[in-house]
Amino acid sequence: MSAYLFLAIIFAIIAIIFVLQNTIPVTVCFLHWVSPEISLAVVVLIAVCAGALITFLIDSYRAFKTGQKMKELIAQNKKMQREIQSLKSSKEKSKPEKKPEKEDEKPAFKATGLLKK
Repeated sequence: MSAYLFLAIIFAIIAIIFVLQNTIPVTVCFLHWVSPEISLAVVVLIAVCAGALITFLIDSYRAFKTGQKMKELIAQNKKMQREIQSLKSSKEKSKPEKKPEKEDEKPAFKATGLLKK
């Protein structure tokens, strides 16, 4: 965000310098439309403002879509958390109780030394 702001400030400074140095009257032609003579500074300011407005609209649409996706993912996450909790609780309910082992019951065969090389 700070890099974006930094670049916007640099662009604004460059546009202001350009506007202050170019005050000559110009005629703008677009398709079949021809403007009366107006200052080049006004043309540049209009172009910069139009570009800023278009950028704002595109970024707003992207932020709206990101917000929608985030809400969807949060809802999905909550659903999954509830499912995990229900599975944990059903697992705890279905788990049989372990019988304590008696000390005198030992395995008949120990396989501890068989795998040594």
